[in-house]
Amino acid sequence: MAYLQDKAVVVTGAGRGLGRAYAHLASREGASVVVNDIDADVAEAVTEEIVRDGGKAVTAVADVSDWAGAESIIDRCVAEFGAIHGLVNNAGLFSMADGWELDQAHVDELVGTNVIGVMACGTFALRRMVPQGFGSIVNITSGAHFGIPHMSVYGATKGAVASLTYTWSMEAGSSGVRVNAVSPLARTRMGESTAEFYRRHNLGTIDSSGSPDPEVNAPAVVFLLSDAASAINGQIVRIEGQHLAVVAHPAVREPVLPGQWTVAAIDEAFRDTLGRYTVPVGVAPLLRAEYLSGASAFWDGRADEEARK
Repeated sequence: MAYLQDKAVVVTGAGRGLGRAYAHLASREGASVVVNDIDADVAEAVTEEIVRDGGKAVTAVADVSDWAGAESIIDRCVAEFGAIHGLVNNAGLFSMADGWELDQAHVDELVGTNVIGVMACGTFALRRMVPQGFGSIVNITSGAHFGIPHMSVYGATKGAVASLTYTWSMEAGSSGVRVNAVSPLARTRMGESTAEFYRRHNLGTIDSSGSPDPEVNAPAVVFLLSDAASAINGQIVRIEGQHLAVVAHPAVREPVLPGQWTVAAIDEAFRDTLGRYTVPVGVAPLLRAEYLSGASAFWDGRADEEARK
């Protein structure tokens, strides 16, 4: 049986790239799909493709950052298909700037779509899913929230998505609703924007042509939507080509030192102990290697080293 047989799934930002790939695979795995995008033409084109291929799909044109628009997307799914079983919070915007170059329009736009949009769609989906006792939300985050220069706002929005994932999974888990996230890597307009930024600022050349097609990332999303992932909750899955991993949750690093923490005592603690346990921030040194060779910029091998001990 198909993984999403008889399920109704909403995919936001499904008119292009990753969202389009998620919507198509969800349909092929048996789901009825609500194709959302702010661009009516591209959304309708994806819906027509799915229907032409024998699937069930309807279009919901709305801005996810508008709460009424977000509610209308979820309501469309219930009205058309009788329930909502899954939500893929994919709609997002991307841009790059150094921290001292930010302006209000830049920040408001990214936060509006990438954070408020996820909150709004997730809120209305949870209001349906929790009372019915089933459902799966898959949020789309990014390795940029680990820290990549020139992506402070984008990375911050995706860090917010990760935090929402952790908390919603705990709040809704006892009701039978699961909330997970996927951190994808694909050849999309985001990669093109990154390469253009590097060229424009004389930072070198990035060639994203070696990155995977969007379709490579879709199986992880479909799996998390499916009943096969019934034991998976509150996790972030990293998928990039042939690399598949689970992202470690934030945690307080050992050693944890007891004491009375004056400024001088903290100074001594870092000189004598804690300073040896600080870790490099961000993934910038490996970013170019990831684009050029497909090697993961987000895995440092330490987990494997710990497992061997």
